[in-house]
This record gives sequence, structure tokens and C-alpha cells, in this order.
Amino acid sequence: MKSAVERRMEIVSLVNRDGKARVEDLAAQFNVSSVTIRSDLSFLEKNGYVVRSHGAAIPNSGVIAELTVHEKRRQNAGIKSLIGQAAAKLIESGDTVILDSGTTTREIASSLKALDDVVVMTNGLDVAMELASAPGIEVLMSGGVLRKGALSFSGSQAESSLKNYRFDKVFLGVDGFDLRAGITTHSEQEASLNRLMCEISEQVIAVVDSTKFGKRSCHMIREFGNIDILVTDSDIPEDYLQGLREMKVDVIIVEKGN
Repeated sequence: MKSAVERRMEIVSLVNRDGKARVEDLAAQFNVSSVTIRSDLSFLEKNGYVVRSHGAAIPNSGVIAELTVHEKRRQNAGIKSLIGQAAAKLIESGDTVILDSGTTTREIASSLKALDDVVVMTNGLDVAMELASAPGIEVLMSGGVLRKGALSFSGSQAESSLKNYRFDKVFLGVDGFDLRAGITTHSEQEASLNRLMCEISEQVIAVVDSTKFGKRSCHMIREFGNIDILVTDSDIPEDYLQGLREMKVDVIIVEKGN
């Protein structure tokens, strides 16, 4: 039997895919009681994943809820790996780069281990651990306050540690990418740190799987087209692709299944 976390994440996926899911149907699908499903939906509604409506659940379109890093790793793992591999090809020996915290930037780190003479600054604890076994990469940590659910550091100490540096490239992993709201994240402190990362980098590269388009969080990092490169997958909506290209953003698209 699935754990409560696994079941709830699958419920979210089903609701988002089908637009609606009835309590009785979910109970039958997961072989649990209606009481258990109602408890699941109460939890998911409280945390912003779905909206309950007359014995059913519908998607909460709009502000997205924050997932822990462990929950994020279960979502779109295959496409995040492809995006990470494509993004890693933008890094060359001799580069100084920032890898933002996040599951997709962690995939970039896992593809860098054969490179030599690369300096990587990161505020992601798991990103740093991924690079710990890479002999040709010098790893710098931002320091700051650890957000345990996200395994990321932020805060005034993290920002102070970056102010005297300059980097060739920053790779941003984001929570939302919306035409009007721009590039956003859940944490105010992390958004502030991300903005500083962009200021001290020559090139800003966002790594975003297509589920992030049309979603927004509370705190803006950059305006929609205010990046140099986007690495994403082939399910990017056409209006987003056209809008980014009109703004002279270089869009790198990986194909699912390749």
C-alpha cells in the first residue's frame, strides 16, 4: 500500500490532469476509505494543492504550494535530468558559476563531475554534496540560515558572502514562471538572494520544467523576459516560447523520451 505522502502526491497529479476527482473514485482507486480520502483532501487544501468542492477536489490554479525537496524529487525526475544534462553543456572548463538550490540544479551538478578547473558557488546543501566527489570542481557554499525542507541556505549572511564575488553564469531553479508575475519563488529571503546572484553574474540561465509555466509564488526574482537563456522541455506553451524569443531569450528545448 502506498504511503500517505505518495498517495497525496498522486491525488494532486490526478486532479491537475483530469480537472476534478471525486472522493468515492479516489477511495476506490487507492483502496482506502472515503474518510481517509477526505482527510487527504483537507490536508491538500490546507497546503494549497487543491480546492474541495461538493464531494470532489479541483485544481488550485494560481499560487502554488511549496513542496519539500524530497517531494520535488519525485516530480518529473526524468525530464529534470534531461534539462540538467543540457544545462551542464553550457559550462566549460575555467568557468565560475552559481548553482541555485533545487532539484533541477542538482541534476546539473551531477553532470559536471568530469569537468576540470570550474568554480561552483551554491546555496544548496544537496548540490554541494553532489559535487563533493568531483576532483576538478572547487565548491563554495554561501552559508546563511538553512531552510531544512528545501535544503537551501539564505538570509543576510548568505547575501554578505556573495557581494564580493563575480561569476560568469548563474543557473536558477524556480517555483513559478508566469507571463505576468515573472519568475518567482516561495521564500522572500531566497528570492532576495537569487536577485543578488543575478546581479553578480554575467549570464542568467533559468532551468525550468514545463509544469512551472503559468504558476506563480509570492516573491519575484526576475521579470518574465529578464534572463539570457531558458532550458526547458518540449511542453513549453507556445505563447511563452514566442514571448521569450521576442524578448531575445535563447530557449534550449529538450525532448521528452530522448
